[in-house]
This record gives sequence, C-alpha cells and structure tokens, in this order.
Amino acid sequence: MTESTARACTPMDTVLLTHKALRSEATRIEEIVRDLDEGGSLQPFNLAFNTWATALVFHAEQEDKYLIDHLNHYGEPCSGESVSSPPSQNGSSQLLMEVRAAMVAQEEELHQKMIEKIEEVLSVLQEDIGETSVIRRTIQHLYRQVVALRIALEDHLDTEEALVLPRIEENLDEPQQLELAENLLTAPDSEEPRWMIQWVSERLGSEDRESFDALDMGSN
Repeated sequence: MTESTARACTPMDTVLLTHKALRSEATRIEEIVRDLDEGGSLQPFNLAFNTWATALVFHAEQEDKYLIDHLNHYGEPCSGESVSSPPSQNGSSQLLMEVRAAMVAQEEELHQKMIEKIEEVLSVLQEDIGETSVIRRTIQHLYRQVVALRIALEDHLDTEEALVLPRIEENLDEPQQLELAENLLTAPDSEEPRWMIQWVSERLGSEDRESFDALDMGSN
C-alpha cells in the first residue's frame, strides 16, 4: 500500500482532490479541441465541455455560497468571546480586516472571470450551431477560448490553495471542515444530490479516488 493510499483523507483534502479533477478535465478538454479535425463534428467537444462547464459553475456557486461566507467571518471572535481588544492589537485587527476583504474580493473577481470565459466558449459554440461540420476558424477560436478558461481556472485554484484553504484549516475544526466540504460538493435540492461527488471521483486516479470516496460525504 502506498503512502497516499494509507493516509486518511481530511475534509480539506477533498477540496484539493476536487481541484485536481477540475485541472485534469481542463487538460482533457484542451486536448479534445486541439485534436478536432476540420470537417468533423463538434458534438464530442460540445458534450465534454458542457459537462465540465456545469461542474465549474457548480464549484464556483457553492464556493460563493459557503467558502466566501467563512472568509467574511475569518478572524471574528467566537461566540461568547470578548470583542474588545487592547490598543496594542488595533493595528493587527485592522490588518486582518484588510486581508480578509482582499481575499474575498480576489475570490469573487476570479470566479467572475472564470464564468466569463465559460460564456465566451459557449458563444463560439452558439455561433457555429448551424454548421454541419466544423471549420478551421472555429477550431482555432475554440482552442484560444479553452486555453484562456484553463488559465483563469488555474489562477482561481492556485489562489484558493495558497490563501483561502489554509485559513479555513486554521479556523475550523474537523467536523466543521467536513460540513463545509459536504456543502461544497453536494446539492440537496437536486434530483441527484451527489452528482458532483461522482463527477470528481470518476476523474481521479485509483489511489486518489480511494481516499476521496472513503470520506463518504453527503451519504445521509
């Protein structure tokens, strides 16, 4: 048994594995559009991209709903804790508020940029919907837009991993982290509440999938 299989998966590890699945699918989508042949069909790309885009939008929406909320409260005193601070801590409190505001603003900006890039790809597909076969201009245009989307996704994920997730781990205990991970990956009001969990699991390697599935989120 390898080290990665033996190590228990923590709730925040599931977020990292979700990022890994999103990155892996980004690479696959880029390869699909790069391999399109002039005169061929856009259908394989269309189906693959729509599924990926659905996962990306869900990921961004759940983070806006749950992760950003935790950032907005990052550094605030816990229930029952005094809100007064000695004068010597005023500077630190102000800095913390500024850091929190900057992280929230950056996350929201990166989410918006990612959504805009998705819409740009969909716009290209809409323009080509009447074509019976794909033309070179469409392939080139799609490839540029998909690369731009992948870069926007990388910026978002890198920022989140460097700045946001460490703050979450610092401020939430493991049961709270598990609740957050479940909120980020499940859709209680959907006909298939666990569809995102299944989507991520299918795009991970065997060892990562074993660790991811072992946490058994959203099974209740």
